[in-house]
Amino acid sequence: MYHKISDFFEPIKATQYIGSDNYALVEGYLNALKAISKLCDLSYYIIDYYRKSFFYVSSNPLFLSGYSQEEVLKLGYDFYGESVPQEDLLLLFELNEAGFKFFYELPVERREHATISYDFMLKHKSNNSLVMINHKLAPLLLTEDGNIWMAICLVTLSSRKYSGDVHIITKDDHTRYNFNRKEKLFKKTEVKKLTKKETEVLKCIAMGYCMDRIVPLMNISISTIKNHKTNILKKMQVQNIAEAVFNASKQGIL
Repeated sequence: MYHKISDFFEPIKATQYIGSDNYALVEGYLNALKAISKLCDLSYYIIDYYRKSFFYVSSNPLFLSGYSQEEVLKLGYDFYGESVPQEDLLLLFELNEAGFKFFYELPVERREHATISYDFMLKHKSNNSLVMINHKLAPLLLTEDGNIWMAICLVTLSSRKYSGDVHIITKDDHTRYNFNRKEKLFKKTEVKKLTKKETEVLKCIAMGYCMDRIVPLMNISISTIKNHKTNILKKMQVQNIAEAVFNASKQGIL
């Protein structure tokens, strides 16, 4: 099926008028995010669904794929057409449609709690080299009627070999929904709960403690800590401990 870049906005319901005064309020969010980005060198951008454009793009080069910050901001959604391989672009269209269907089926008061995560390839502008990224999208601002206005997207390197691993986590009830590409919908997934010790290990890692520091704190051996980390990755269905920390924070575990 042939898709146009504008098809990304087809699933979005029409929303109420958003004036310049509303946009002035967003500057507070943006200034805070810029400050955080300076400290952490994050790769992120903000989507403006009302204007069908990018509201802001950080200067971190990971997402830029060889373009300048200004070029990506100007390209907006056309950036995907330029920088995402065709097969992965089709995946983005499919999960976008299914994701908004899931979003609109949620009660209005729950929509801000849903975060979608997925992996796909980005193609560099100059040499067409490919890099696998993890892309997480969460609502940043909703309109009064519960429609999506702005979303923040965090981009990090992915350790996965293949595109996909599409899932939604709803923070308010700690539930994970995996994307069934064949059926083109999200299905609730049973996630095994972490034990008390596994949760403690994850909390220590989230606070930046190395294994040598965790050993005396929890009075356990390094090999036991490694076993706990392995179990955490399996139970949370993630590839690395950084992703486990992120998902745990979204699910209210940390």
